[in-house]
Amino acid sequence: MSIGDEYNLEIKKTIIIDASSEVVFKAITEPEELTQWFPDQAILVPKIGGKMRFVILKEIHPEWKLDRDYISEGTIKEFVPNKKLSYSWIVLDTPDFPETTVVWELEEIGPNKTKVVLTHLGFTGKEKGLTSIESHNEGWTDLMSKLAKYCTVEE
Repeated sequence: MSIGDEYNLEIKKTIIIDASSEVVFKAITEPEELTQWFPDQAILVPKIGGKMRFVILKEIHPEWKLDRDYISEGTIKEFVPNKKLSYSWIVLDTPDFPETTVVWELEEIGPNKTKVVLTHLGFTGKEKGLTSIESHNEGWTDLMSKLAKYCTVEE
């Protein structure tokens, strides 16, 4: 693996959610909505350069078999309402974790139907344990289904 290839590993998830892009965008950007399906505590300042901070508490998620609380922080890189959100992502207290990027792309494909593409890129493949690309891949799979359930309006 050459130096140029070192940070090219990524996770990509696509899901169709039975909700408008506006509903999905609120769920991924508004702290009081984020905490309903993802982190236990959330800060997300909705503008380019704004801060993102997600806290996952070990005691609340025994099913994830966490060894400690996990805090991810970053800065908003793109913010296009109802279409795109991206932010840098660093896992604090994890010295070998590189600065990665999370990108959410939303496309309304029908009434109350939104295609959501999540990409988490910048992994080196050297991350270990619960911060590995494999662990993040499992986590995002779980979280995409939680997001879909949270956003889907019961008729």
